[in-house]
Amino acid sequence: MPEWPADIPFFTSKSGYRHSGPDGHILRSDMDVGPAKRRRRTSAAPEPFAGKIDRLSQAQLAAFKAFYRVALADGVLSFDATDPLTGETRRYAFDGPYQVGAHSNKVDATLSANLEILP
Repeated sequence: MPEWPADIPFFTSKSGYRHSGPDGHILRSDMDVGPAKRRRRTSAAPEPFAGKIDRLSQAQLAAFKAFYRVALADGVLSFDATDPLTGETRRYAFDGPYQVGAHSNKVDATLSANLEILP
C-alpha cells in the first residue's frame, strides 16, 4: 500500500479542511403513501474529505505529481496517510482531479483536492 510522502505535508490547511460523514450507504425507496422506506445498503461507506495544502515549494509539487502519477497510477490506487485532525493513520483515495493554484507569494503553490476516507 502506498504511503503519503513524508516530505510533503498532508492537507494541513485549516481553511481547506472539510470532512463529512459516510455517503452512499443508505437505500431510499419512495412509497405511494407515507414516508420513504430507508435501509442500509452497506455497512462500509467512504467518508468525503476535502483538503488544501498551502505553500508547497516547486520541488514538493514535483514530488507530489510523481507520487500521484507513479505510486497511485494517476489517482487510481488508495494510500495511507495520517489524518491531520485526529493523528490516526487512515486509508484515502482521490475522488476526482487535484487542483494547483499559485500562492499569494507567487513562488509557492497551493494544492487542493477531494478525497475519500475508505473504510
